[in-house]
Amino acid sequence: MPPRNLRWFSPLALLTRAFGQIVIISYVPLSLARSGSHFYLGFGLIYALPFVMQLIFAPLWGHLLDRRGNVAAVAAVGYSGYALMELGTAFAPGIPAILVALAAGGVFGAALSPAAKWHSLRLPDGATHLSRALQGEAGGWLAGAIVPAALSYLGVGLFHQLAFIGVATLLLAALSLGSAARLQAVAGPPARPQDGGPAILRSAWLPLFGVLLQFLSGEVFFSFYGVYLTTYLKGPLWLYSLTLAGTTAIGLWLYTPALRLSRRLGSERVLLATSLWYLLSYLALYLAPSAPLAAIVFTVPAFSFLRVAASLAFAQAAPNRSGTAMGAFDAAEGLACSLGGPISGAFVGALGLVALPVLPLAVSVLSPWPLLLARRRQAAEATTAD
Repeated sequence: MPPRNLRWFSPLALLTRAFGQIVIISYVPLSLARSGSHFYLGFGLIYALPFVMQLIFAPLWGHLLDRRGNVAAVAAVGYSGYALMELGTAFAPGIPAILVALAAGGVFGAALSPAAKWHSLRLPDGATHLSRALQGEAGGWLAGAIVPAALSYLGVGLFHQLAFIGVATLLLAALSLGSAARLQAVAGPPARPQDGGPAILRSAWLPLFGVLLQFLSGEVFFSFYGVYLTTYLKGPLWLYSLTLAGTTAIGLWLYTPALRLSRRLGSERVLLATSLWYLLSYLALYLAPSAPLAAIVFTVPAFSFLRVAASLAFAQAAPNRSGTAMGAFDAAEGLACSLGGPISGAFVGALGLVALPVLPLAVSVLSPWPLLLARRRQAAEATTAD
């Protein structure tokens, strides 16, 4: 059993990452708009840039973890990257400078998530620790949605908050380095595979593509959910706020049941179930659009089951390359988040808000097929082996 403080290493890392990320992408554009800026392209880039950097650099940091195994140093780099993003945004003189800070910090910040997940999977009963780490991440999203708004209401400016968050994140980087020896003793040296090239890309590319499509279906809907709910469906603003907090709070509680279900049924079956849930949800919203139904579709947090099952599936597909596997998982999420807003914006701009459910529905129709093909391939391989 690892020391208690080291069991909190991964949940704290993902909580810090999620909190900093949601504050930047959600509240910074809003704060700039309220101060009179109309640089909407810049607002979109502020949202997308952290995910673009995650897409590019998370696999590289994950691969480095598999080769070197120095999780404390990689985590410290990740913390420092987020501190640069937060402090750079806090003191930047304008949107171009904010984008530079996000790009520079994002190179290093992309290391934090693979490091946390890699460390979780190296502990005894790694699946349980990974589930707890993902719960920490959900807690960071929830806190990031509530705390900045509450502090702003009390008169604390957003950019002052970001400065404080950046300093706190730098302290966590130092604490991570201070725990280097104990972290290494618990995780042990990396298991060096004899094969060349990322095993995850060879053995699990079909499930990875299916998970990418599920992430994308959620992002294209989420990007315009608030506008769709309050403008087209005439839903009240309080319903939008309630669903934002509700989906994260419920999802936070569901990570443990998601782990149990993934162990009982298998990760692949849970991934198929989440893909079918998204398909049926968007189909229902397409056939009978209403504010209550849209709120239900958004609030029911299938993402808890998706994230747990996908993480376990990729880790099991490449047991000696968990860093590479988690980097690929983060890259899929980063790609979906980078593309979801622009694709949805172009689609809604051309056809209007009435068409919003069509796009996630179309993506959801495609998402089960890579998973079904992967199961068919596994069955064929098992038959050949026998």
